[in-house]
Amino acid sequence: MEYFLQENPNSDTLIVLFHGTGGNQYQLLPFSGALFPEANILSLQGNVGEGTERRFFAPLNHNTLDRNDFSKHTEDFVDFWHSFIKEHNYQHIIFFGYSNGANFIIGLLEQGITNIDRVLLLHPSNLEYKITERYEHTSIIITSGSNDYLTVPGKIKALADELRPLFKEVQFELLDGGHELDEPEIEKLKTIL
Repeated sequence: MEYFLQENPNSDTLIVLFHGTGGNQYQLLPFSGALFPEANILSLQGNVGEGTERRFFAPLNHNTLDRNDFSKHTEDFVDFWHSFIKEHNYQHIIFFGYSNGANFIIGLLEQGITNIDRVLLLHPSNLEYKITERYEHTSIIITSGSNDYLTVPGKIKALADELRPLFKEVQFELLDGGHELDEPEIEKLKTIL
């Protein structure tokens, strides 16, 4: 898996970035820099498709996941993560995903991935996930745009409600924008974090 790693020896926090469809390992760096300017950064590049179609798992078919493909890619990442985390020593770990990357993170939670303190799911989709683990030490922030053209905000609110019993805390934020990440969303997140 291709990734960009930027280390700050003065920080014990790691931010792990998962870009949206068509992005790359550099797409979310300006946003993470605004939110976590001192943190270590591990930014990943999806290995499915390329260019404007690059993503972390196969495209949806009639708004449905290809479960075999999704499981394969999430399992592969969990293997990578276990190797990576053994070689590094961080006290706080935050997963930060946008759109396709946010959906991928939920798949990692389905796999029971460990050592995550906080998860930021920006503009995910509700794809009937099946999380069975309890993450009593992990909090989640989920955002959706009231004018989002790819996901229905009510379904994302329902996703937040479904996740609430499984996590330490789940916070849902409905924003004025669409599916894109913008400055007002970052400013809102700064007030929460």
